[in-house]
Amino acid sequence: MRKKLVALVSFIILIIVMVVIVMLFKTESVLKNTDKIQVVATLFPQYDFAKQIGGDKIDVKLLLNSGIETHHYEPTAKDMVTILNNSDMFLYTGTKLESWTEKIVSSLDESECKVVDISKNIELITIEEFEEKHINSEIVYEDHNEHGHDHHEEIYDKHIWLNPKNAIIMIDNILEELCNIDSKNSNYYRENAETYKKQILETDKKLQEIIKNSERKEIAVAGEFAYSYLVDEYGLNFVTVYTNCGEGEDPSITKVKSVIDYINHHNMPTVYYEELSEGTIAKMIAEETEAEALVLYSIHNGNPEKDTYVSLMNKNIENLKKGIK
Repeated sequence: MRKKLVALVSFIILIIVMVVIVMLFKTESVLKNTDKIQVVATLFPQYDFAKQIGGDKIDVKLLLNSGIETHHYEPTAKDMVTILNNSDMFLYTGTKLESWTEKIVSSLDESECKVVDISKNIELITIEEFEEKHINSEIVYEDHNEHGHDHHEEIYDKHIWLNPKNAIIMIDNILEELCNIDSKNSNYYRENAETYKKQILETDKKLQEIIKNSERKEIAVAGEFAYSYLVDEYGLNFVTVYTNCGEGEDPSITKVKSVIDYINHHNMPTVYYEELSEGTIAKMIAEETEAEALVLYSIHNGNPEKDTYVSLMNKNIENLKKGIK
């Protein structure tokens, strides 16, 4: 009996010691990071930009992890705690593009956490005006209102970063505020920013050259259309089964058939769909045509462990080569 008691006491002591060690380790880990600027970014592009600029001087947390639908996202209580109590900087694309952030922004004390709208100085594209400008007369609509939406408020394409020139502006917005918060490391941040901007400008150069030297300047999209800034910047034409504001809605059979006929008539080699989608419509269209279904990244999401903005843009370049050859 005594041996059992001694064994039990020893076991309890061992557990206590292990708990203390774990707590000390966690405390030490927290203390190690307290000298770093704590940044929370809503979406992958600003997460990547901040990480590239800040290097080992900052810790960046991506609020919306890969695979999370962002258009109708609502911040959880855990998200609010993370931002309100543990961040020095909050990066978002503004309430016009991320209306769900209004609750967060209104709750933040700017003296404790700098709120950075990285869409500042970027000319936003309104969906209705874009659709009216780029309407393709060869595509059949079920009714005349499908491409002209009656909105009480302006709706914008959120994917501003798909124009690399906008990505440069976003980096400059982050850089400016990071230097204000941590001026002693401003040269470090500026050097990192310049290095990454050169990589981004290289993607811009590649896109310009590819499109300039291609006879075909048109793409077909069978996923939700998120590419206004891309096609607008590089003078591409397009056909799509979706309207820009058709988030979550199935395309009409009439329009799908019309796009299939268009692809066949113009011998278009590819049909694109967005990442994190099964590409059901695109693959169905591919079966009815000689087109290949390929991903065209919106870069709304990304895998922080392996993706960067530049790596995903380079994948877009490779897939666009196939589509406009």
